[in-house]
Amino acid sequence: MSYIIYKFFIDPINIIAFYLMDSRPKKRFNISLIVNTLKDLEKVYIELNKLMSVPLDEFISNKLIIDKARADFNLAFETLMRVCRHVTQVMGLTRVSGKECLYKLAMELNMENPDSYKELSDFYFSHRDLREDIDSSFFYSFIKERLILFKNMAGAIVEHVKKVTNNPLLIDYDLLKQKYFYIKDSVKKIDFALSQGKEEFVSKPMYYDRTRYFYIVAYDSLFDICSHLAPKFGIKKFGDDCLIKLVEEGIVDKSYEDKIREMYKFRNTLGEKWEVDKEFMYEKLKELNNSFLPIAEQIFKYLKSKLT
Repeated sequence: MSYIIYKFFIDPINIIAFYLMDSRPKKRFNISLIVNTLKDLEKVYIELNKLMSVPLDEFISNKLIIDKARADFNLAFETLMRVCRHVTQVMGLTRVSGKECLYKLAMELNMENPDSYKELSDFYFSHRDLREDIDSSFFYSFIKERLILFKNMAGAIVEHVKKVTNNPLLIDYDLLKQKYFYIKDSVKKIDFALSQGKEEFVSKPMYYDRTRYFYIVAYDSLFDICSHLAPKFGIKKFGDDCLIKLVEEGIVDKSYEDKIREMYKFRNTLGEKWEVDKEFMYEKLKELNNSFLPIAEQIFKYLKSKLT
């Protein structure tokens, strides 16, 4: 492990040291589960909010809007419940039923009017079957008044988790540790195959198959690190260009921009083509394999600067 990564992992001034993670209590918040699920909730919340913003007369006269709103409400409630079940378990709230989860959590988080979450839950369990009719005017008024509850609960959960974990950026250190291990291990295995020489590499399918697999693992793991940390670095809009965005923001050195583009292009080649010329593959691996760890190190170095 490089000195930069070693220092980042064990330096006591960091919020969480990677090598101490296994000694933490078994029950702990799954940061990725919370963040990703609440992102899903945000998307459906936005859609539902649009539907509930139409005038009542238009709403009750359009069955398509009603059906979509009911489906989105169910999805929003069920998405929030996934987080609720996880958070209440970690907080030690045992034997909490589905109907009680949001109410119990609202009480535990000292939220205003926790009874409103009991009402929301009762409404869901009473009307979740989309095959059953519901008074559209009643649905409209009930949801419109209580839609904000989803946003309030999501915000309260986020603030609580940040506070009790001392993790203001909601970084999933378990994920980073796992993905870095995958990169390091894959790079090592690819290096071994390349060290056998081009003739040996080309003549033995084992090397071709293994390096193909491990290159994809290494690239995807590096991308997963990027996609998890990019929003923490203030990068809101990105897709397959996540690593390029880090270059543009100065997080990864500009000298890696062309290499990253080649890494991405080669990853797609390996993923999409059944057969890739073995000599070409050998040369590409020699060119690209030694870039994974330095890029990861630069990302972690920048992360450390954000935490200190």
